[in-house]
Amino acid sequence: MGDNEFPTMYKERLLTPGPTPIPLRILQAMERPLLHHRSEVFKQELKRASEGMQWLCGWDSPPVFLACSGTGAMEAAVLNTCKPGDEIIAVNGGAFGARWRSIGERLGLVVHELTVEWGSAANVEDVRRIVSEHPTARAFCIQHSETSTTALHPLQIILPEVKKLAPHIITIVDGISSCVTTPMPGGPATIDIYVAGSQKAFMLPPGLSMMMLSAHAWRAVEETPKRSLYFDLALERKSLASGETSWTPASTIIVGLNAALDMFREEGLPAVYARHKLLSRIAREGLCALGCRLVAPDAPGTSVTGFFPPGSIQADTLRTEVRKRFGIRLAGGQGKFKGAIVRVGHMGHVDPFEIMNSVIAIGITAKSLGGSVDIEPASRVCLELISEAT
Repeated sequence: MGDNEFPTMYKERLLTPGPTPIPLRILQAMERPLLHHRSEVFKQELKRASEGMQWLCGWDSPPVFLACSGTGAMEAAVLNTCKPGDEIIAVNGGAFGARWRSIGERLGLVVHELTVEWGSAANVEDVRRIVSEHPTARAFCIQHSETSTTALHPLQIILPEVKKLAPHIITIVDGISSCVTTPMPGGPATIDIYVAGSQKAFMLPPGLSMMMLSAHAWRAVEETPKRSLYFDLALERKSLASGETSWTPASTIIVGLNAALDMFREEGLPAVYARHKLLSRIAREGLCALGCRLVAPDAPGTSVTGFFPPGSIQADTLRTEVRKRFGIRLAGGQGKFKGAIVRVGHMGHVDPFEIMNSVIAIGITAKSLGGSVDIEPASRVCLELISEAT
């Protein structure tokens, strides 16, 4: 059975931390005849998407849309606010936190890393220390949800402290896997640049990044020498003011974004966050009942749950067998967790029974691989959580 094959009697279920399943409503919106990106019709779609993102993030200015992955937006954030020789502080608690160093060094910056144990959240005392040690740092870069370890950093506590110690600093937040699943950890008073991506809880194909910038960030953009054409945020802002993008946009995804934003409005953001919190609990408590050890037990995110398989079962073997037997595609580890953990995505178009079924499928597979696993307690825990929520 090849990598893309699964049992014909089952549906393929995508429970990875991105891309995520796309609802029929969004697929139908994106199937409409292609809009020309300089037409008046598309300008209205772009305007709707801009207003929708402001509503979603509680932001006081329009976003910037880039046709790129989240990493492109992370790079654009640093590139447009820092010049060669500037110092930045980067919180490295996983594979994506490590990416700040790669970006900074490529751009000729001096990177001061705050290393956080993988699976743990950044400690506010450590953040205070490193910010105090580098008072001239230009930017402070951090993930909200570290997708590779499934840990959630407490930014609602950390960022006000950073701003208190260094009011001049530009705070850059990667919210790619937390946006929509977790309440915004503050607004433009503490977050200067917030990056989101289409392929996570927005339930869209990869290829669109959304960036929210504060007034402080825009001042930094204006005073920083331009070193990129495509990633020139000042040029993009000017184009957006006239209802267009500077370059060919991910127009079909933007149309889909409007359908997603309509769905979030109809459900209501408190309900969206509560739904993701429930899915996260079902995954965590169900997996623990199977005897799995969580990667981030003390800092669980609501987007993805990572675990070490029970006993001596190999992580990659477990997820490969789950896909072959049940058609459920899970994710493996990254960086130093590669081959050691399995990650279950539960963001976007996913329901409680899909998460419960994935827990049961993991249990059945682990037992068949020789694990000492009792599936009944896990099933009971999942059903109790679902019953309590209905």
